Amino acid sequence: MDESDWHDVGAAAELATRPLTPIKINRTPIALSCVNGQFSAISGVCNHVGGPLGEGTRHTHRREGPWHQYKFHCKTGEGEPGFEDCLLYTSPSPRD
Repeated sequence: MDESDWHDVGAAAELATRPLTPIKINRTPIALSCVNGQFSAISGVCNHVGGPLGEGTRHTHRREGPWHQYKFHCKTGEGEPGFEDCLLYTSPSPRD
């Protein structure tokens, strides 16, 4: 991954204390979370009806949207079994 692909979104130590953090990179909403010291980022917009996923809740490896409780995997953006539609944007993880 090229250095120009990285964006400073804040102090890792502070962000790691939050279950889920809504951030924006340029004008793109992102839902940032940290589980067991590993950060992940998925689209901050639910593809169901556009709800703000960064304002939802974290359930271990799933993020739940605040409007309709749709859940998406924190690294792949995949929906729950039976609701496999993916988010429009997911971040690549160099450690996966």
